[in-house]
Amino acid sequence: MIRELARQFSTFGQFVDGVIIELTFRRGNFSDGAQVLKAHSSMALLRSSSAEAEILIKLIRPRHKVTAAVGCRIQSAGKTWRVFTSTEIFEFVEAVGDLNPIHRMNPPIVPALLILEALLSDEFAHIDGLKLKFRNFVTADEPLSLFGDGKFFELVGAGERKVSGEVL
Repeated sequence: MIRELARQFSTFGQFVDGVIIELTFRRGNFSDGAQVLKAHSSMALLRSSSAEAEILIKLIRPRHKVTAAVGCRIQSAGKTWRVFTSTEIFEFVEAVGDLNPIHRMNPPIVPALLILEALLSDEFAHIDGLKLKFRNFVTADEPLSLFGDGKFFELVGAGERKVSGEVL
């Protein structure tokens, strides 16, 4: 389901260099399609929907070119929830037609929709909605810990908050 919705976003070539800062996922009955809800020179709000679910993403155009970071292998204080590999990132972006170069760097940055897919297949398989705010990039091979109380949660890597989330 997430990959189907992600493929719809690939039709927005003008936003290929954007960085997702917020993502809202809802299960429900929506009309199929993808649309630009708002677009300015530095920000856009995009929607992708199907008969099963809807994703809204808010993205920005970075002021500076995003460059590859040294891959972080520092363990967070908590138990590791997930480590995304370069291979699975490359397979995901190929499958959905994601052309954003930040997902092809060395090390690649993990796509927001791949993080959503993992959350929905693991911890939040039976929820009707999630809202994610991306605070810092997650790179391949970075151990992530999941902290939270059920309604609110965070993904943390190397002691830094990477993603804040809320169950809707």
